[in-house]
Amino acid sequence: MLSKLINSIKGWWNKMFDYNKIKNDFNLDIETSKDILDAIQEWSDIYNGKEPWVNKSEGIMSLHVAKSICEKVAKAVTIEYKSKCSDKYIDSVYQKFLRNLRKDTELMLGKSCIFFKPYFNNGKISVSVIQGDKFIPFKFNDDGELLGLITIDQITEGDKVYTRLEYNELIGNTMYIKNIAYKGNKNGTIFSSKIPLTSVDKWKDIDESGQIDGVDRIIGGFATLPNVNTIDNSSPLGQSFFHNARNTLEEIDKQFSRIIWEYEGSELAIDIDESMLEHDKKGNVILPRGKKRLYRRLEFDNTDKKYNVFSPEIRNNALFDGLDELLRQAETECQIAFGTISKNAEIAKTATEIKTSKQDYYVTVSDIQTSLEYALNDLIYGIYVLCKLYKIPVGTDYNVTHDWDDSILIDKESKRNQALVERNNKLTDDVQYFMDTMDMNEEDAIAYVKNIQNRRKLLEKEQIVEEDEE
Repeated sequence: MLSKLINSIKGWWNKMFDYNKIKNDFNLDIETSKDILDAIQEWSDIYNGKEPWVNKSEGIMSLHVAKSICEKVAKAVTIEYKSKCSDKYIDSVYQKFLRNLRKDTELMLGKSCIFFKPYFNNGKISVSVIQGDKFIPFKFNDDGELLGLITIDQITEGDKVYTRLEYNELIGNTMYIKNIAYKGNKNGTIFSSKIPLTSVDKWKDIDESGQIDGVDRIIGGFATLPNVNTIDNSSPLGQSFFHNARNTLEEIDKQFSRIIWEYEGSELAIDIDESMLEHDKKGNVILPRGKKRLYRRLEFDNTDKKYNVFSPEIRNNALFDGLDELLRQAETECQIAFGTISKNAEIAKTATEIKTSKQDYYVTVSDIQTSLEYALNDLIYGIYVLCKLYKIPVGTDYNVTHDWDDSILIDKESKRNQALVERNNKLTDDVQYFMDTMDMNEEDAIAYVKNIQNRRKLLEKEQIVEEDEE
């Protein structure tokens, strides 16, 4: 059953991204293997709650732990993130995009990679977020930087499917763009026949080919997870955040299903002789209203015994302990802190182990932030290039600031208390204190301290005047 489901997933994926047809139509030597593309599709299904091992007819349900892990880690990565571009127009586009950075980060964690694509439409620049299962990265340089990708845009009308593939490749200092559209059948061949872009209203204004000269990178920001790809060690693509815990996630769902079965199987029930129940005029048994699950009708051979109470002891503690141990195993495999998805980890682990897990988690989150920061810088560069291309006024020189937070390792209260101790012991001053506790830069902190000092002087003068009047 499981192999059939996996094969059906791969079959759909092959229709969605006909690997060989794409290679031939664009004359490509794709560096991303078909096995990796199949893995991305499975990661996407697991993230979206379509785990291949779930089978309700066999009683196997899911806690959807993979999705929960991605949600929690995305929050840890972006919780205090602030970024700004010095150019006003670029920053307006950028800030609008950043509103959904946590969601985009979660999608990257679940599907291994993501692409932030700026585009020009109706006189302005916008950003499209392309998830890992909606594009093929086909070319990289030796540093793992993306040099070529194919994105997909698809429209479904009844049984008909219209697909547009957009090819982008950087060669030297020129990015080449090519669009091919196809018409196909949802239940048949997706890329059945090529069609002109003008035959689809949404794509009628898109050029079949083009190029952007004078650029030093692909137009857009590409981010992938900073882990080794065990499917292809030479691939710059990372794996989904939960890939190492894939087998453990399956065992978690099996254990969760055992707990559900335990509760259902140990529900209180009363086996009762039919003679003890009321009957209607036709002789049918009438069960007490709302108690159908409680009473089970039987005919007792022993006339002295008319009922039996079924109330077995629930083994919930042992089952939940087993589930929690599996959750902690998943935390270890994903390199996240104990207690992120498990419960009461502090009771079962020593202080040293907890501290170590938090240190590992901090490194994990920092690595993800670094990957995202590169992608965000490339996105801003892409916005800048399009502004120049479409003659939107922007400055020729801009700078970008990124401010990530270390609250995973040090909570805000501890950080504030430490800063207060250092100030009170004259190891630092008021300016440094406000820089540490209120995320101010030095200039703002100096102005803030001067303002406080001036207010104090003003209040002291008012108090002296009041005292003299008395």
